[in-house]
Amino acid sequence: MDNKKSKKILSALMLFVLSLMMFVTTGRQRVLADDVAFVGQVSYVKGYSIRVYQVNGTGVASTDKLLLDGTLWKVFGSQDINGVQYYNVGGNQWVQAQYIKKYIAPEIPSWDGKSYVTVGYEPGYGIAVYQAPGFGNTLVSGLYLQNGTTWKVVGQRQVDGKTWYEVGTNQWVPADNVVPGQINATSVKLSVPYISQYTPVYAPWGCAGTAMAMLIDYEGPIVDLRTVQDNLPMYPTPGGQKGNVYTGVGFGYVINSIALTNYAHRWNNNVRNVTGANTETIKNLVLTGHPVLYYGYSSYQTDTNRNHCKVIVGYDNGNFLIHDPLYFSANDGAGSGGTRKLGYNNGYDNGAIYWSNLSKFNHEYAGSAMTIK
Repeated sequence: MDNKKSKKILSALMLFVLSLMMFVTTGRQRVLADDVAFVGQVSYVKGYSIRVYQVNGTGVASTDKLLLDGTLWKVFGSQDINGVQYYNVGGNQWVQAQYIKKYIAPEIPSWDGKSYVTVGYEPGYGIAVYQAPGFGNTLVSGLYLQNGTTWKVVGQRQVDGKTWYEVGTNQWVPADNVVPGQINATSVKLSVPYISQYTPVYAPWGCAGTAMAMLIDYEGPIVDLRTVQDNLPMYPTPGGQKGNVYTGVGFGYVINSIALTNYAHRWNNNVRNVTGANTETIKNLVLTGHPVLYYGYSSYQTDTNRNHCKVIVGYDNGNFLIHDPLYFSANDGAGSGGTRKLGYNNGYDNGAIYWSNLSKFNHEYAGSAMTIK
């Protein structure tokens, strides 16, 4: 064998050995992202998290970041390091592949376009939207559903005993902060009892507590009116009523919707504040079986302060059916309230139970409302 040929063979052999040594030393094998890209779900121990690592040179280093069991993450690539397979979940962020399984979207039930949810959280705020059902999952960046808004439901799932609604592609909200319903009719009269703020408990300035009682009694339990009026949150409690419910002494305004909703939870946690709801949303709530308490005008007032609470209990052909507690009896008709004191009908002495067209309602309603799930 000539000298040149021997040198070539020796060079090739040394290159092979060097390559083998590099493989054994580093133990790394990168796989292109296109070969493994998928949505992965952390599969570990419920309530616990897996560690995220960084790849540095020939090994891995722990980071402070953790991924909670059940959460979803995009997998961009994989590589083997010292015999352990890792998945890349973005940038230099790697997790052990044994704790990631391919996420398979659940079957979504067929919906007929008649199911809705209305956000019932807190006035002026919105609720977060998740990319998948479950509190540990990734939020939809920058998307919040404002209080009082209504959204069509396209899917529903149970996760850890809690109901989640899909309101758009990969957009999920928890049932805790929404009021669900399905519209199956174009008109409805709900079986909400009429309750007077004059009898059996005489509270001329107690419309809020009385209207709240109607709302709660619709679903239960039956509340004691005396207890309701005696314990109504009062000023200076935040949002409390200013002025005695029995005598009117010091009256300035009724309890606001936030304080009244919180007060209602003493009897029923399903009462929700839907302040911000527009008229269409209120109509949908009523059509899906949810009476609505709103703040409007009384038959006695001459100002434009919305210091009176009433309850919408029905809808038909562009009209709301309303219970006004400011009468002695459910049979009291138009003109039997404030007209007798004012000497004229201010436009809101319509009787204990009456129909109001949406145009008139829109003039009275300014956005403060409550309902019950």
